[in-house]
Amino acid sequence: MKNEAVQQIEQHYQIRFPQAYLDFADRAGQQAYNFTTAAGFIDWEIQFMMLDEHFITTNQELVDECNPDPEHLIPFAWSVSSGNNYLLDYRHHSDEPRVLLMDHDEAVVREDAVEMTDTPEQAQQMLEENVAPIADNIQAFLDALTEYAEDEEIE
Repeated sequence: MKNEAVQQIEQHYQIRFPQAYLDFADRAGQQAYNFTTAAGFIDWEIQFMMLDEHFITTNQELVDECNPDPEHLIPFAWSVSSGNNYLLDYRHHSDEPRVLLMDHDEAVVREDAVEMTDTPEQAQQMLEENVAPIADNIQAFLDALTEYAEDEEIE
């Protein structure tokens, strides 16, 4: 059974979180994770956002200014070490959204994109470059996680 906060979040965004994500987020608690792809990309100390009454406001205040589609790209985790954000992409497959990476160091804010371009379409394209697919679905993302230990050596 979903709690009231999850129901409100899903209603706000008009989405349904994948059950694999809800199950994992429930178990994860405050545990941090490392994410590694087959191509060798590694991101350390990933935390999952709390699915609570602050979820929507937190996204609006911290991520939406760089998010190319705040209604359909839903941030769900971030890397404490890099500032990168991880988003569920509901634009194409609402039952099984892709996972996108928003690189903190590369992301352009909406206001800057508008100022640097001539048309709203160009500004939107610039914002689209803020995100890149990192996993085909949430389960593939979760499968690439390992528990982060505070005392581990980062290369």
